[in-house]
Amino acid sequence: MVPYPMEFLEDLSIPNKTCPPTEATPEKFTVYRLVDNVPMKIDDIWSQRALYPSKTFKGVDECIARACSVFTNCEDLNKFRKMPKFKMKKMVAVVIKEQDGVLLKTFAGSHFSWWISKGFNLAAVTITKESGL
Repeated sequence: MVPYPMEFLEDLSIPNKTCPPTEATPEKFTVYRLVDNVPMKIDDIWSQRALYPSKTFKGVDECIARACSVFTNCEDLNKFRKMPKFKMKKMVAVVIKEQDGVLLKTFAGSHFSWWISKGFNLAAVTITKESGL
């Protein structure tokens, strides 16, 4: 059973595992993400597991594979734009409220994993900007 009073956008049922981890917390954060669409669409926030259901992610916890990757420092994210896969993407800033899901600091720099609640409203995103933040 998930210890959070919310339902999540993606299927987080993993045998013998609590997902999101109990250390993840609902917080108000401004986060940054590279996306294809401004304004954002649902396709811009799917996890790697949702995008690639049969892929094996070496060295990545399955629960983290089911989260949306975001950064709290736009400069950390900007480094990815040098990679061909991300070169044409747009950077957006999103204010996440407590009811929008739970976050946990994962990986290096300011990387967080965000397990998005079903209640997250893309239309209510309060800050969206393209690159040049």
